Amino acid sequence: MLNRLLACLLALLPLAAQGQTAAGRVVSQTTGAPVPDATVRLEGQPAGTRTDEDGRFRLPVSGAAPDAPLRISHLGYEARTVPLSQLGPPVGLAEVAYQIGEVSVTYERLRTLLLREWKIDPGSVIAVTDNYIAHVRETDTLQAAKLLQRTSGLRAAFASARLVFLPNGTVKTKWMLFSARSQWELDEAQRTLHLVGPKGAAGTMTVVELTANRLVVSSTTNPERQNEVYIPAN
Repeated sequence: MLNRLLACLLALLPLAAQGQTAAGRVVSQTTGAPVPDATVRLEGQPAGTRTDEDGRFRLPVSGAAPDAPLRISHLGYEARTVPLSQLGPPVGLAEVAYQIGEVSVTYERLRTLLLREWKIDPGSVIAVTDNYIAHVRETDTLQAAKLLQRTSGLRAAFASARLVFLPNGTVKTKWMLFSARSQWELDEAQRTLHLVGPKGAAGTMTVVELTANRLVVSSTTNPERQNEVYIPAN
């Protein structure tokens, strides 16, 4: 009986020591590395907190039962529910795999490959130019006709373009004197990676190949468009 009582008291130390504040650390189940920016909240409660760069968190839980479920989630990992009484050891989250073409890639590996500066492969500049003119033609046939008369200059401009993929999901496109922003998004239902243009779903591209030296995207809404190939800019 005494042993059981001591076990219960030890389990409650993370809460008691913090004065009704739950504290813990979230790590990758695979590597043990910290998982920053994970969402931590009591199940059923809209508000919560996020882990810091070291994967640590503190969450006020005043009035919560010792076995109240704590929901921990992060994009690219399987969400996990842990009773408050079990906090203490680091909470490990299992990575999920995303399907990039015919290859399964974990979230962390995907970020390692993707987050850099890319440029259009010289052999794909014509395809990108043709896709762009076809896109313009959908809403402005007159402008598309003008672009067809300036394909050489347009190709040169695309050859100088740079795409910078950032950790926050932003894609910055630098094109001569112009710049634009789009988004890279992970589809949690389909486990796929997409690039979403300023016009939303109408400009969505699906990543069909991603390696250290090659990024290939295909139009999601216009399968007749040519694939576009990008290579590292540096």
